[in-house]
Amino acid sequence: MASNSPDPGAPRFPRGTPEFDRALAFFDATYAVALTLLVTTLDGIQVPGAWADLAALWAAIGNEIVAFFLAFAIVAFYWRSNHAFVARLHHLSGRLITVNLVLLAFVVLLPFSTDALGEHQEPLATAVFAGNVAVISSTEAVMSLLAWHRGLISAPPSPRRIRLELVPQLVPPAVFLASIPVAFLVSSSAARLSWLSLVVLSPVVGILVSRRPLM
Repeated sequence: MASNSPDPGAPRFPRGTPEFDRALAFFDATYAVALTLLVTTLDGIQVPGAWADLAALWAAIGNEIVAFFLAFAIVAFYWRSNHAFVARLHHLSGRLITVNLVLLAFVVLLPFSTDALGEHQEPLATAVFAGNVAVISSTEAVMSLLAWHRGLISAPPSPRRIRLELVPQLVPPAVFLASIPVAFLVSSSAARLSWLSLVVLSPVVGILVSRRPLM
C-alpha cells in the first residue's frame, strides 16, 4: 500500500465517458439479473399437496424461502455497496473492470449456491454458499484497495484511513469462511446460525472504525 498515484500504463476511462457509463450499466444489469434469477430457486412449490395449507406450503418451500431472502439481501447489499464504491470513482481502469467481472461471476453463481442451501442440509451445501459469499466480500475489498492504489478515487483517503475502511469489508468473509469448518465439524445448522453474528459484528466494527483517528 505504497502509492495512490495514477498508473499511466493501464487504460483509464474518465467518469462521464461512454466507456465508464457502459461498464456501470453492465455492472448494474448483472446484479439485477442475479436478483431475478433467485426466484428460480423456489422450486419446492411443485411438491404434491404443497398448496393444501400454509403448514404444507412451509414444509415444502420453507428452507427455500429463507435461503431466497438471505441471498436477496446479500446481493442487494453488495449492489448498494458497489453503487457507493463507483460513486467515489473519477476513473475506471481495465484492471478494476476485470476484478469487478470476477466479483460478478460469483454474484451470478449465487442462485446456484442458494438453491443448494435451500434444498440440502448437508455441510457441503452450506460450505458452497458460505464460500460463494466470502469470495464476493473479499473481491470487494480487493477492488477498494486497487482503486485507491491506482489513483481512481475522488478525494482519496490516507493510507491509514484506507486500511481502516478495509476492516469492515473483511468481517463478512471472515465470518462466512469460519462457518465452513463449523458446518463439517459441528453441523450445518450451527454454521448457518453463525452468520447471524454479522447483524451485530458489522455495525459494531463499522462504528469502531469510524471513531478511529485519521492519524
